[in-house]
Amino acid sequence: MGDKSIFSFHSTVLFVSDVEVSKKFYTEVMEEEIELDLGINVGFKSALAIWDGKYGRNVIFGDADPGDGDFSSKRMLELYYETEDMGRTFEMLNTAGVEFVHPVTEQPWRQLTARFLDPDGHMIEVGERMDVCVKRLAASGMSAEEIAASTTMPLEIVKHMLGMDER
Repeated sequence: MGDKSIFSFHSTVLFVSDVEVSKKFYTEVMEEEIELDLGINVGFKSALAIWDGKYGRNVIFGDADPGDGDFSSKRMLELYYETEDMGRTFEMLNTAGVEFVHPVTEQPWRQLTARFLDPDGHMIEVGERMDVCVKRLAASGMSAEEIAASTTMPLEIVKHMLGMDER
């Protein structure tokens, strides 16, 4: 084997029931930018792609019908996005009419997240960036040490996020 890996991650592919509906959702709601649109599959600049589920199933398994009508990859997959403004993000998602798995919730590590479904039922999580979380906790009066303990992040990283680097 050489020094260079033979593999490199390229994209995540979601198999969807209606490419046009999903394309509209991912461009309008999730603000994805299309890199290549081939009709039956669409690649976004972020390394996410959508494929027509029947087409994908036929290419992969030689059978366009799974028998249960489920052409998606939703069972054990979550797409993760981050935001600087959870309140504004939640309002936008609510206005878009997404089906929430849960509204904005503070996770055990103190990050605010919301989970919802795309048109095919794939789960999407939007979480506040961890530097935003750390600054929110600091603004509430927590010390760097308390933030590190409650987020399970190393103290040095918390201090860096708060601009308290020791130099």
